Amino acid sequence: STPSLQQRVTISLKEAFNGTTRTIQSASRRVDVKIPPGVRTGTKVRVPAGGSTRPDGSPSDLYLVMDVAEDPAFERDGDNLHTSVTIDVFKAILGGEVEVKTLSGKVVLTIPAGTQAEQVFRVAGRGMSALKRPQTAGDLFVHLKVQILRQLTAKQRSLLEEAARLK
Repeated sequence: STPSLQQRVTISLKEAFNGTTRTIQSASRRVDVKIPPGVRTGTKVRVPAGGSTRPDGSPSDLYLVMDVAEDPAFERDGDNLHTSVTIDVFKAILGGEVEVKTLSGKVVLTIPAGTQAEQVFRVAGRGMSALKRPQTAGDLFVHLKVQILRQLTAKQRSLLEEAARLK
């Protein structure tokens, strides 16, 4: 039998998250191929009878081999995602809220008082959909970066100096 054909297809992380469709021109026709949520680089999606014609006249299958592009905001680790968010030193000391982008919209993360730089918060179920188990999702890990202010107002400076004396 004629071996199946393989064709590499590059998709974005967002497309891998949501699932997508690609139109493929096979030997004789155009085929819309559904790519399910949760695919990763190397995942193969079968296109029945999408390949070339075998000597007996029957079409071979085509396999699309996924290439999931790097994303500037998220790093993928299996079904988990990692991202980072920057807060100012006041929010780290006093606590507060910060908006975090996910692949399915924004979430508000509550920052407890006394949060340390590089602390990691887990947002359950906001990672990648698991392939063939769309109800199951990985987690989003948010790495906090604390930005130290370079410029202070005179008032901020005097209040911080006062706070430093009180420690």
